[in-house]
Amino acid sequence: MPLFVRPEFWCVPTEQTANGCFETMRAYQGKIFRLDAHLDRLYGSIATLGTPVSFTRSGIRKQLLSALEESGIKEAVVRIALMPGQSRPTQPAIVVRPVELPPASAYEKGLRVAVVPAHSFPVGCIDPQAKYSARLGSVLALMDAQVRGADEAIFTDVRGYVTESTASNFAIIKRGFLLSPPGSQGLLLGVTRNVLFELARRLSMPIRSELLTRHDVYNADEVVLTSTLKEVMPVTIVDGRKIGTGRPGPFAPRLQAAFTDLVCEELHL
Repeated sequence: MPLFVRPEFWCVPTEQTANGCFETMRAYQGKIFRLDAHLDRLYGSIATLGTPVSFTRSGIRKQLLSALEESGIKEAVVRIALMPGQSRPTQPAIVVRPVELPPASAYEKGLRVAVVPAHSFPVGCIDPQAKYSARLGSVLALMDAQVRGADEAIFTDVRGYVTESTASNFAIIKRGFLLSPPGSQGLLLGVTRNVLFELARRLSMPIRSELLTRHDVYNADEVVLTSTLKEVMPVTIVDGRKIGTGRPGPFAPRLQAAFTDLVCEELHL
């Protein structure tokens, strides 16, 4: 059975987190969005990290849904973490807590981000598709960005091409095209990133995955971040430079509205 606990009592021993993995999901009105996609990534992480487990995919699905129902929280963040122990089989720890969304002002004004000196790991070192627990680099990068007066940090790879933020994928919009860094750069291909591509197709926006420099970002018409909690978040300042007019452009609100419609459509809300 999963360990279902309130977040204020959740504690993971340090020695169990290095080869652990996790997945974070969003529940809308008591239903988890894109649960199968998140389970695909969870089991991909399990296989890559070699984490031994004794439960089935259908079993963990039931445990997640049971934990959500038991919590009584309708608008929730659901996180599952696998923490291998030295003397016992891996057991899932499931935490359900009320979702804390970005303020409405963030969508109205856009976020400020900074490109930080820290690099993403090359794919040859650590494959980013395994969502493992040791993410100290993201914590330090965010601290670096906040010192610069930014809300979020953007990594580069060893060649200087921009990749992703500490907890989000990102894309730029230029002349109506949606441009996103490719996974081969060493970034985690988020579930919401894939949703963004679906939404762009619905809006008849051409999509390209290509290497992006800071120059490309500074000269974009729009920049957006995507994640389970942010959904589709506009970025209006990068390294102190205004993106476009310095206000959210026309595409970000349309993509966010399309995201809301998709959630309602898939979850029958």
